[in-house]
Amino acid sequence: MKTPERTTAAAFPRYAAGEVLADSASLRWPGLYVRRYRFPRVVDRFLVPATPEPLISCGLAGSAEFRERDIGETWTTRQIGRGHIFVTRSKTPYEVRFSSRVGEELEIIQIHLAVDQFLAALETVYPGKADAVEVIDFFGRDEALAHLCFACAEMLSARAPGKSRRIVDLTQLLASYVVENYTDAALEKPDFRGGLPIRQLRKVEDYVSERLAEDISVKVLAELVELSPFHFSRVFKQSTGMTPLQFVTRERITHAQQFIRETSRNLIEIGLEVGYTSPSYFAKVFRRLTGATPTEFRSSL
Repeated sequence: MKTPERTTAAAFPRYAAGEVLADSASLRWPGLYVRRYRFPRVVDRFLVPATPEPLISCGLAGSAEFRERDIGETWTTRQIGRGHIFVTRSKTPYEVRFSSRVGEELEIIQIHLAVDQFLAALETVYPGKADAVEVIDFFGRDEALAHLCFACAEMLSARAPGKSRRIVDLTQLLASYVVENYTDAALEKPDFRGGLPIRQLRKVEDYVSERLAEDISVKVLAELVELSPFHFSRVFKQSTGMTPLQFVTRERITHAQQFIRETSRNLIEIGLEVGYTSPSYFAKVFRRLTGATPTEFRSSL
């Protein structure tokens, strides 16, 4: 079946590469289209059509190296697992591909917000500006949104009927959360109480990604977003579920995995590239985060 450039949330599963384990359609959930998918270990490149409904994806189980790109553009590679969030309301189709290790096949929950629910939330938060507000694409950690997604998955497994008040409340909560946190209008609010704004979080992520081989201190990262180190550490953990230094370590090991997969470079060189001057310490940290040493990881590919 040829994938169209645009489709609707109702028809979206026809073009997904995974097996649908559960679908809210049969339960008649008003305002939400929720599906749980299981994907094969390797998913070759496929096209994801755009939808008018905002889309939230959240990892439930397993892990994968995930790649995405706009058609004809450069691939962006990320590691995804339980709790990783993806938010979009893309107006154009995009391509994805991913692969998992044996026994780590990925399961995700995908939630499309009905357009009327989304617009109602926009009108409540930004009266008279709903038509001018856009969803901002996001990939990363958001503990609060992940818990809402887990709640969706649990209610889907329990086959909660659409007439349930819990479904109505959850729909409104999800719509409000996306509007207040993942729109261009939300980016203009200098409010750090619930965590770093997305633009600030991306600024930190880009800085770390470009300087993996350098010493990266909390003080320097805090200065990027004009916060004290203490305040920055607190709101960063609210946003990502990790301390800044835990995030730096994860980024280093994630990039090391990518280098091992995609190149034949010496492991010592790779360690240096991502900031580890000691091969033994690099192997120790790599094993702690992945369950295997760099040598074992390469041998398993």
